Amino acid sequence: MSSHPEAGEATNVSTVVPSAPAHIELAAEPTSPAPRILTRIAGGALPVGAVLFAAGILSSPIATGDDRASYLESLGRDPGLTQLSAVFLHYGNLLLGLGAVALPLLVRGRRGWLPSLVGALLSALALLGTSGALFSDWMHMELARNLPTDQAVSISEKALGAPLLQLCFGLDPLLLLGLPLVVFGLCRAGVLGWWTLVSVVAGTVLLPFSPASGNLVPTVAFVLIQLPLAVAGVRLITRSRIRG
Repeated sequence: MSSHPEAGEATNVSTVVPSAPAHIELAAEPTSPAPRILTRIAGGALPVGAVLFAAGILSSPIATGDDRASYLESLGRDPGLTQLSAVFLHYGNLLLGLGAVALPLLVRGRRGWLPSLVGALLSALALLGTSGALFSDWMHMELARNLPTDQAVSISEKALGAPLLQLCFGLDPLLLLGLPLVVFGLCRAGVLGWWTLVSVVAGTVLLPFSPASGNLVPTVAFVLIQLPLAVAGVRLITRSRIRG
Protein backbone atom coordinates (compact mmCIF):
# COMPACT_ATOMS: atom_id res chain seq x y z
CA MET A 1 0.00 0.00 0.00
CA SER A 2 1.06 3.45 -0.74
CA SER A 3 1.52 5.82 2.15
CA HIS A 4 0.62 8.76 -0.05
CA PRO A 5 -2.97 10.02 -0.03
CA GLU A 6 -5.08 8.75 -2.81
CA ALA A 7 -6.13 11.07 -5.59
CA GLY A 8 -9.40 12.81 -4.76
CA GLU A 9 -8.84 12.58 -1.04
CA ALA A 10 -9.00 15.90 0.81
CA THR A 11 -5.83 16.99 2.46
CA ASN A 12 -5.75 19.02 5.65
CA VAL A 13 -3.45 22.02 5.45
CA SER A 14 -2.94 23.97 8.63
CA THR A 15 -2.32 27.71 8.14
CA VAL A 16 -0.61 29.72 10.86
CA VAL A 17 -2.08 33.24 11.13
CA PRO A 18 0.06 35.69 13.08
CA SER A 19 -1.82 37.19 16.01
CA ALA A 20 -2.45 40.92 15.94
CA PRO A 21 -0.62 42.89 18.57
CA ALA A 22 -2.78 43.70 21.55
CA HIS A 23 -1.61 47.29 21.70
CA ILE A 24 -0.42 49.50 18.93
CA GLU A 25 1.91 52.08 20.38
CA LEU A 26 1.97 55.37 18.58
CA ALA A 27 4.84 57.73 18.89
CA ALA A 28 3.88 60.38 21.41
CA GLU A 29 3.75 63.84 19.93
CA PRO A 30 5.71 66.45 21.82
CA THR A 31 3.35 68.62 23.88
CA SER A 32 3.33 72.36 23.33
CA PRO A 33 4.72 74.41 26.22
CA ALA A 34 2.30 77.26 25.42
CA PRO A 35 -0.47 76.23 27.89
CA ARG A 36 2.01 75.90 30.73
CA ILE A 37 3.67 79.22 29.93
CA LEU A 38 0.34 81.03 29.55
CA THR A 39 -0.84 79.59 32.88
CA ARG A 40 2.29 80.91 34.58
CA ILE A 41 1.84 84.32 32.97
CA ALA A 42 -1.79 84.47 34.11
CA GLY A 43 -0.79 83.32 37.58
CA GLY A 44 1.88 85.99 37.86
CA ALA A 45 -0.45 88.69 36.54
CA LEU A 46 -2.86 88.31 39.46
CA PRO A 47 -0.57 89.14 42.42
CA VAL A 48 1.27 91.81 40.41
CA GLY A 49 -2.04 93.34 39.38
CA ALA A 50 -3.27 93.38 42.98
CA VAL A 51 -0.09 95.16 44.12
CA LEU A 52 -0.33 97.76 41.33
CA PHE A 53 -3.99 98.38 42.08
CA ALA A 54 -3.25 98.91 45.77
CA ALA A 55 -0.45 101.33 44.83
CA GLY A 56 -2.87 103.22 42.60
CA ILE A 57 -5.47 103.58 45.35
CA LEU A 58 -2.85 104.58 47.91
CA SER A 59 -1.44 107.29 45.62
CA SER A 60 -4.81 108.63 44.40
CA PRO A 61 -5.24 112.39 44.84
CA ILE A 62 -7.50 113.12 47.82
CA ALA A 63 -10.59 115.22 47.16
CA THR A 64 -11.72 117.75 49.77
CA GLY A 65 -15.40 116.95 49.19
CA ASP A 66 -17.82 114.44 47.68
CA ASP A 67 -19.00 116.55 44.74
CA ARG A 68 -17.65 116.43 41.19
CA ALA A 69 -16.02 119.86 41.47
CA SER A 70 -13.87 118.66 44.38
CA TYR A 71 -12.98 115.53 42.46
CA LEU A 72 -11.84 117.51 39.41
CA GLU A 73 -9.89 119.91 41.60
CA SER A 74 -8.01 117.03 43.21
CA LEU A 75 -6.97 115.62 39.82
CA GLY A 76 -5.76 119.00 38.59
CA ARG A 77 -3.88 119.87 41.76
CA ASP A 78 -0.88 117.58 41.17
CA PRO A 79 -0.66 116.33 37.56
CA GLY A 80 2.31 114.10 38.29
CA LEU A 81 0.57 112.27 41.12
CA THR A 82 -2.66 112.01 39.13
CA GLN A 83 -0.89 110.37 36.20
CA LEU A 84 1.14 108.02 38.40
CA SER A 85 -1.97 106.83 40.21
CA ALA A 86 -3.83 106.37 36.91
CA VAL A 87 -0.99 104.29 35.46
CA PHE A 88 -0.95 102.04 38.53
CA LEU A 89 -4.72 101.59 38.44
CA HIS A 90 -4.80 101.00 34.68
CA TYR A 91 -2.23 98.22 34.72
CA GLY A 92 -3.59 96.83 37.97
CA ASN A 93 -7.03 96.37 36.43
CA LEU A 94 -5.55 95.13 33.16
CA LEU A 95 -3.39 92.42 34.76
CA LEU A 96 -6.15 91.33 37.14
CA GLY A 97 -8.55 91.03 34.22
CA LEU A 98 -6.13 88.98 32.15
CA GLY A 99 -5.32 86.67 35.04
CA ALA A 100 -8.95 86.17 36.03
CA VAL A 101 -9.70 84.41 32.74
CA ALA A 102 -7.42 81.51 33.76
CA LEU A 103 -8.91 80.97 37.23
CA PRO A 104 -11.35 78.19 36.16
CA LEU A 105 -8.33 76.11 35.10
CA LEU A 106 -7.64 75.51 38.79
CA VAL A 107 -10.83 73.47 39.17
CA ARG A 108 -10.42 69.70 38.90
CA GLY A 109 -13.75 67.94 38.64
CA ARG A 110 -17.32 69.19 38.54
CA ARG A 111 -17.58 70.74 41.99
CA GLY A 112 -17.39 74.50 41.76
CA TRP A 113 -16.69 74.67 38.03
CA LEU A 114 -19.79 76.67 37.05
CA PRO A 115 -19.54 79.54 39.57
CA SER A 116 -15.79 79.68 38.90
CA LEU A 117 -16.34 80.01 35.17
CA VAL A 118 -19.19 82.53 35.32
CA GLY A 119 -17.52 84.57 38.06
CA ALA A 120 -14.18 84.63 36.25
CA LEU A 121 -15.73 85.84 33.00
CA LEU A 122 -17.78 88.56 34.71
CA SER A 123 -14.76 89.71 36.72
CA ALA A 124 -12.45 89.74 33.71
CA LEU A 125 -14.95 91.74 31.65
CA ALA A 126 -15.41 94.33 34.40
CA LEU A 127 -11.70 94.66 35.19
CA LEU A 128 -10.65 95.02 31.57
CA GLY A 129 -13.36 97.60 30.96
CA THR A 130 -12.34 99.55 34.04
CA SER A 131 -8.72 99.64 32.89
CA GLY A 132 -9.78 101.66 29.85
CA ALA A 133 -11.87 104.01 31.98
CA LEU A 134 -8.69 105.41 33.54
CA PHE A 135 -8.33 107.57 30.42
CA SER A 136 -10.85 109.90 32.06
CA ASP A 137 -8.28 110.85 34.72
CA TRP A 138 -6.17 112.61 32.08
CA MET A 139 -9.26 114.27 30.63
CA HIS A 140 -10.47 115.51 34.02
CA MET A 141 -6.98 116.66 34.96
CA GLU A 142 -6.80 118.92 31.90
CA LEU A 143 -10.38 120.13 32.33
CA ALA A 144 -9.60 121.21 35.88
CA ARG A 145 -6.39 122.97 34.84
CA ASN A 146 -7.68 124.81 31.78
CA LEU A 147 -11.35 125.62 32.35
CA PRO A 148 -13.43 127.32 35.02
CA THR A 149 -14.85 124.86 37.52
CA ASP A 150 -18.46 125.12 36.35
CA GLN A 151 -17.51 124.46 32.72
CA ALA A 152 -15.25 121.57 33.66
CA VAL A 153 -18.02 120.00 35.73
CA SER A 154 -20.55 120.44 32.90
CA ILE A 155 -18.29 118.79 30.32
CA SER A 156 -17.46 115.93 32.70
CA GLU A 157 -21.11 115.26 33.47
CA LYS A 158 -22.08 115.27 29.80
CA ALA A 159 -19.21 112.98 28.78
CA LEU A 160 -19.67 110.48 31.60
CA GLY A 161 -23.45 110.66 31.39
CA ALA A 162 -23.62 109.33 27.83
CA PRO A 163 -25.74 106.14 28.04
CA LEU A 164 -23.63 104.03 25.69
CA LEU A 165 -20.46 104.95 27.57
CA GLN A 166 -21.64 102.69 30.38
CA LEU A 167 -21.53 99.69 28.04
CA CYS A 168 -17.77 100.15 27.77
CA PHE A 169 -16.52 101.75 30.95
CA GLY A 170 -19.37 101.32 33.41
CA LEU A 171 -19.05 97.58 33.98
CA ASP A 172 -17.42 97.72 37.42
CA PRO A 173 -20.73 96.79 39.18
CA LEU A 174 -20.27 93.33 37.67
CA LEU A 175 -17.41 92.85 40.14
CA LEU A 176 -19.91 92.86 43.00
CA LEU A 177 -21.23 89.58 41.58
CA GLY A 178 -18.22 88.21 39.70
CA LEU A 179 -15.53 88.31 42.39
CA PRO A 180 -17.55 86.63 45.17
CA LEU A 181 -18.82 84.09 42.64
CA VAL A 182 -15.42 83.03 41.33
CA VAL A 183 -13.95 82.88 44.84
CA PHE A 184 -16.94 80.82 46.02
CA GLY A 185 -16.43 78.40 43.13
CA LEU A 186 -12.72 78.01 43.91
CA CYS A 187 -13.52 77.45 47.58
CA ARG A 188 -16.17 74.91 46.63
CA ALA A 189 -13.61 73.09 44.48
CA GLY A 190 -11.11 73.01 47.33
CA VAL A 191 -8.64 75.29 45.56
CA LEU A 192 -8.93 78.13 48.10
CA GLY A 193 -9.81 78.16 51.77
CA TRP A 194 -13.16 79.60 52.84
CA TRP A 195 -11.35 82.45 54.56
CA THR A 196 -10.78 83.96 51.11
CA LEU A 197 -14.53 84.39 50.62
CA VAL A 198 -14.72 86.07 54.03
CA SER A 199 -11.91 88.38 52.89
CA VAL A 200 -13.87 89.44 49.80
CA VAL A 201 -17.04 90.09 51.80
CA ALA A 202 -15.17 92.01 54.53
CA GLY A 203 -13.46 94.25 51.98
CA THR A 204 -16.74 94.91 50.16
CA VAL A 205 -18.47 95.86 53.42
CA LEU A 206 -15.57 98.10 54.46
CA LEU A 207 -15.37 100.01 51.17
CA PRO A 208 -18.45 102.28 51.57
CA PHE A 209 -17.16 103.43 54.98
CA SER A 210 -13.89 104.75 53.53
CA PRO A 211 -13.35 108.33 54.71
CA ALA A 212 -12.75 111.02 52.09
CA SER A 213 -9.78 112.35 54.05
CA GLY A 214 -7.39 109.51 53.34
CA ASN A 215 -6.55 106.52 51.16
CA LEU A 216 -5.56 104.00 53.81
CA VAL A 217 -9.01 102.52 54.45
CA PRO A 218 -9.96 102.08 50.77
CA THR A 219 -6.52 100.57 50.12
CA VAL A 220 -7.06 98.03 52.90
CA ALA A 221 -10.56 97.30 51.57
CA PHE A 222 -9.30 96.58 48.05
CA VAL A 223 -6.44 94.46 49.38
CA LEU A 224 -8.98 92.31 51.21
CA ILE A 225 -11.13 92.05 48.09
CA GLN A 226 -8.28 91.14 45.75
CA LEU A 227 -6.17 89.02 48.08
CA PRO A 228 -7.93 85.78 47.01
CA LEU A 229 -7.07 86.55 43.38
CA ALA A 230 -3.40 86.92 44.29
CA VAL A 231 -3.47 83.63 46.22
CA ALA A 232 -5.18 81.90 43.28
CA GLY A 233 -2.47 83.29 40.99
CA VAL A 234 0.20 81.62 43.10
CA ARG A 235 -1.80 78.37 42.86
CA LEU A 236 -1.79 78.67 39.06
CA ILE A 237 2.00 79.00 39.01
CA THR A 238 2.42 76.04 41.37
CA ARG A 239 0.10 73.84 39.31
CA SER A 240 1.92 74.67 36.08
CA ARG A 241 5.27 73.72 37.63
CA ILE A 242 3.94 70.41 38.89
CA ARG A 243 2.47 69.54 35.51
CA GLY A 244 5.65 70.69 33.75
